[in-house]
Amino acid sequence: MRIISLKIFLLAVFMLSSTSTLAHHSFAADFKADEFNTVEGLVTDFRFRNPHVLIYLDVSNEDGSVTNWMVVGSAATGWRQAGWGNDSLKTGDMLRVTGSATHDGSPMVSNDEMYMLNPSNGAVLAELDSGEDPEVSLGNAAAAAAETTQLTFLPATLPTGEPNFTGTTSRIEGFGRGGPDANDPAMPYNAVGETANISDVWSLVNDPQVFCDPPGVVRQSGYTPYGQIIKQYPDHVTIEYEEYGSRRSIFFGDKLPKPGVASHLGDSVARYEGDNLVIETVNLLPNLSGHRGKPLSDQTRVVEVYTREEHPEYGTILVTETTVHDPVYLTEPWTISRTKAYTAGYEFIENECAAPLRERPANVWQQTDW
Repeated sequence: MRIISLKIFLLAVFMLSSTSTLAHHSFAADFKADEFNTVEGLVTDFRFRNPHVLIYLDVSNEDGSVTNWMVVGSAATGWRQAGWGNDSLKTGDMLRVTGSATHDGSPMVSNDEMYMLNPSNGAVLAELDSGEDPEVSLGNAAAAAAETTQLTFLPATLPTGEPNFTGTTSRIEGFGRGGPDANDPAMPYNAVGETANISDVWSLVNDPQVFCDPPGVVRQSGYTPYGQIIKQYPDHVTIEYEEYGSRRSIFFGDKLPKPGVASHLGDSVARYEGDNLVIETVNLLPNLSGHRGKPLSDQTRVVEVYTREEHPEYGTILVTETTVHDPVYLTEPWTISRTKAYTAGYEFIENECAAPLRERPANVWQQTDW
């Protein structure tokens, strides 16, 4: 095994810190766009996680020493849709990976190209792709027979008569990944908002979620492309999110929460309006609305309207319309919409966030850990 690279990076100690909060990292935060490495090594660990699949390889250097490299892939949710799972790679498998080099020289590489090798002679057995079932790539098409997706249709109402939203939803291909999406309306900033939007030049490299900070409610609820679980009770509703690992408990009531301690997910109140579930949230920290920036002030009020429909191709679907009211930054309310399908048996993929091994830039701010 060897490193085919212009540079060999050696680290005496490489520690990966983790937290239960999921950060949907931009690859630009960790990797260069114009420098690449190719590594060959034996798999020591395969972490099928969000926000990124991580593969650890023991790679032999030219001097005989061994460096444990980390291969960083995209979110496990996408890999799973293609047929990958926790056991798709095993300890002792031999891989060759080519990808972008890191900004800080640490032994990490992005998963741009990946090949399964024969450990005895290094011959290429197959090219592996996160978008294709690895059994198909390895020529085991029978083992990768596609599972028939059973459509999920929910009862229209709960036994107590309220509209039924209880269940797990997941992304529908073709209905928008997350955001801000190109099809979303532009943020209607006023002069103050425009100043806030450009006061710190936005860069995906300095996304607060790259450093494992909690997201704001618009980013978590309005934009997440991943699964969520809604549960309804007589006096409250809970929502759990696969992305970032957040959980909200929202009690029913007729009045907005009183001004209080601000937090990333704020204080919310829920109500039913006909067949809709409506959630209003206040007491929010100033925060970014999505992974491409677009800040909102601490006077933001967010209204989420949940509507369910029956779709012949997707079963029961959930439409979430999120409207942002920000009298400090916006000239008018701003609304985005996302659609997901109820999916019986959908299991969340475990979250594991690792901040980059570099100093936190001064313009990457969060006020609290609430």
